Amino acid sequence: MRTLLFTLLVALLPVACGDSGNDARVTTTAPVALRFQVDGMHCGGCVDAITDKVKRVDGVVDCRVSLDQRQADVAVREPQSRAAVQKAIEGLGYKVTPLPTPAAGT
Repeated sequence: MRTLLFTLLVALLPVACGDSGNDARVTTTAPVALRFQVDGMHCGGCVDAITDKVKRVDGVVDCRVSLDQRQADVAVREPQSRAAVQKAIEGLGYKVTPLPTPAAGT
């Protein structure tokens, strides 16, 4: 359920401003969903530290961390941000493994 809500949030984030979207200068792209396994978390403080650090990475739109699943779901503007997100989490002392991105609705 949490993954479904995250996927819906990612899908709904890009909202065009202005007129009906016919202006070629207005471009919106849907954020890219990334998922990481994060080993070494043991409390809510770990979740808060990771969330805070990742949200400060340039290009990150949102971050959801699950202690129970040992995962971080991150929405970014560009897939190139994957390395920066992973480095930020590893910089806090956690072992990070990129995981396949979940399909919508899973």
